[in-house]
Amino acid sequence: MANYYINEAVLDLPERPLSDKTIHGLECKLSGDKTLCVFVHRRRIEEAKSLEELVEGNVALNKRRLLGFAVLEETETAVGGLPGIHVRARWRDQGTVFYQRQAHVVFEEQLMIFAVSAPLDEQAICDETFDDLVGTITWRTA
Repeated sequence: MANYYINEAVLDLPERPLSDKTIHGLECKLSGDKTLCVFVHRRRIEEAKSLEELVEGNVALNKRRLLGFAVLEETETAVGGLPGIHVRARWRDQGTVFYQRQAHVVFEEQLMIFAVSAPLDEQAICDETFDDLVGTITWRTA
């Protein structure tokens, strides 16, 4: 048995090769019935791939899962002092066009994705929240 720690508890699980694919989702209600969402997703990198290849894989996954998903812009930049890639994207769901900003970075053999999304007409608050979030990332090391 191995101990696995989450914020609220410790779990004992059989010894198996498990990968942490935790997704943290935070929401903020905006005007009307609109919501601003912040996601932090981590995924262990199991094959030798470049950051660019990992981003391409995530974009391909989003294109399969989200209607009309399209990348508006992709730029190389620093994320918490590490090489990263920022992505601006949009997609549709139930008649609403959504806007999203993503920051992709590799930290300690994990792909970390920080994303902020909202309806397209709330793009300004989405950009502001994303810039604030990415501008404050500080990595914890053992």
